[in-house]
Amino acid sequence: MSTSTELVNLVREIIDLDEADLPISLIRTYLRDGYDRVINLERTWPFLETSTSFNTVVNQREYPISGIGAGNLREVTSMVDTSISGNRLRLIALEDAERIWSGSLDTAARPMYFVEWNDTQFLYPKPDQVYTINVRGYRKQTYTWVNDGTIEVDCDDRLHTALAYYALSRAYQRQEDAEMAAMYKQSFDEAVTLARKEIMRITSARPAILSGGFPYVSYDRWTQNLGRTLRNYQP
Repeated sequence: MSTSTELVNLVREIIDLDEADLPISLIRTYLRDGYDRVINLERTWPFLETSTSFNTVVNQREYPISGIGAGNLREVTSMVDTSISGNRLRLIALEDAERIWSGSLDTAARPMYFVEWNDTQFLYPKPDQVYTINVRGYRKQTYTWVNDGTIEVDCDDRLHTALAYYALSRAYQRQEDAEMAAMYKQSFDEAVTLARKEIMRITSARPAILSGGFPYVSYDRWTQNLGRTLRNYQP
């Protein structure tokens, strides 16, 4: 665990420059720059995983991602209707949804699919009543730690020291010491590469789906409705 204060102190101990030559505010800027470079390497960093939920509104199809949970979702990977068992909404293309739910066929019912478009989640069909939807996905990174030296850096511990290496590289670059700047930039790249490989490694127990195929929306909708009808059938 490292805070920005600890990383600033580490940089100072190595480069041995005082506040006049290397202001703390500048070191923090370098740390943030290095942090952004790390975050931009992956869309699915495990430390950004998050879960939340929201309630649908009758006849409302559009749900802006900024209005779901704490408003810090970057992307959604799963939606599950908890009002019945095992009803996971399937992600489909907007053109497929518009082709099926249009005109007189666009009637309200239990949502079975969702579409992502312009940072908004569209439910198909639009809800006919209130449903609780559990959402899993990836949140946006936070920057509170940059200026608040008591908060841990918002990433895996194995990436923390790499940020100090990047700040050192930029600091030496500022001092026009190209050799030291290149050395610490290489240390940053190596540290991030090794940590990224381990953090993103898939566990051996994780199932793999090969040739899952394309979800045919109209067929899926018919079979799922049939399943619910048969479940309620009593001879």
